Parts: sequence; C-alpha cells; structure tokens
Amino acid sequence: MSHVIPWKAPPFMMTGTPFPVIRIFGDSLIVAYVCHNPQFPGWDSGATVEHPGFDVYSAVLRFERVAWHHFGAPNHHSIPTHPLYADGLRSHGFWEVLDSPREVSGLHHWIATFHEQTLEVVAESAHIVTDRHEGEDTQNIITQYA
Repeated sequence: MSHVIPWKAPPFMMTGTPFPVIRIFGDSLIVAYVCHNPQFPGWDSGATVEHPGFDVYSAVLRFERVAWHHFGAPNHHSIPTHPLYADGLRSHGFWEVLDSPREVSGLHHWIATFHEQTLEVVAESAHIVTDRHEGEDTQNIITQYA
C-alpha cells in the first residue's frame, strides 16, 4: 500500500500564482515555479513595497533519469479525485510516495501539487538547482538552468 509523505527539501510554492514550467532534456526533467516568500507581511499590514516580504523569487528543481512523468490534472479543487489522496496527498505541496505502484527498482515517485496542475515524476533522483532566483518569469528562468 502506498504512503504519501511531505517532501521538505523544495522551497514552498506560492499558491495561486502563474503556472509552473517544465522542460524535458533527454532523461532529465526541470521544473521552475514561483516560491512563497515567508516574510510577506500581508497586503493590509501598512508595509511599503520596499519590505523584503514583497520580493518575488522562483525555484528550480531537476529530476534525473526520469522513467515516467505526468503534468496536468488534477488541480487544487479536484485533488481529492487523485488516487493517492486517501494516502495523504494534498494540494499546494511537495510529496514523496513510498511503496508507489509506479516505482521501479531504484527509482522514486515525487508529486508536486500546484494550484492549477499536478506534476508527478518517477526518477532516480531529484535535487534543487536553485532555491532563490529573483523574479517570477518561470519561462525565462528555466532556460537559464537547462
């Protein structure tokens, strides 16, 4: 039976922001997404735009030796329809699936549940390429780390 646990390595995603971007390069997959800024004071806090909480940045993850991936449904509204929801999968997070039915010997199953799309990857390894790239232009950012 599968078990879904939080994958704590990636920086938290910003909920409700532009779509993440993925690129496939041979047997590698790269994803760029906008991060949550933990210093964000809130819009009605009285902070000026110079406050560091208003800085926007993105992160880039890379999966190596990808055997399978899916990028699409479900979104945050329909995440309860995902087969692994009963095993702990939730929206707006990063997850690792233990004893996954998709796992092959030596490979791991990761899931990133973004606001409008879910990314699932079965691969040998995953790592953070950068956890703080200034800006939110994920289309441009991803090309810099290809």
